[in-house]
Amino acid sequence: FLNGEPLHVSEKTDLSVALTGTGQAQPDRDPTHAQRVGTAITAMMRHALYVRASVPVGHQLTQVAAGRMDLHWQFDNLRSHIAPVLIVREAGATVTDLDGSPWQISSAGYLAAAPGLHAAALDILRPLR
Repeated sequence: FLNGEPLHVSEKTDLSVALTGTGQAQPDRDPTHAQRVGTAITAMMRHALYVRASVPVGHQLTQVAAGRMDLHWQFDNLRSHIAPVLIVREAGATVTDLDGSPWQISSAGYLAAAPGLHAAALDILRPLR
C-alpha cells in the first residue's frame, strides 16, 4: 500500500516506452560478468525508452511495484532481494528467472516486469543469462 492505496504495476505493453532498470552492483566482479551486464544494458537500451543502472535494488523493485518503473532484472539473486521481489510480485508483476520459469528463492537471476512487457524483455535478456 502507498498512502492507503494498493500498489499496482504499470499497464504498459510497449517496451519502447518502458522505464527499465537493473542493479548489478558488486565489487571485484570478474570481467566476464561485467561484460555480460554491459551487454544486457546495451541490448535493453536498443528497445526500451530508458535504462537505469543503479542501486539499491529494493528501490527499483518498489518503483516497479508502484508503476513508476516498468521492469527490473538481475543476473544475481541475492537474499536481500527476496522481500522486494515479493512486494513487486504482490503488486501484479510477472516475476520469473531468466529462462522464463517461475521465480524461486534459488533462481540464479530474475526479471520482474509489468505483465504486458515481460515477454518482450525476456526475449532480450534470455540469450544473455
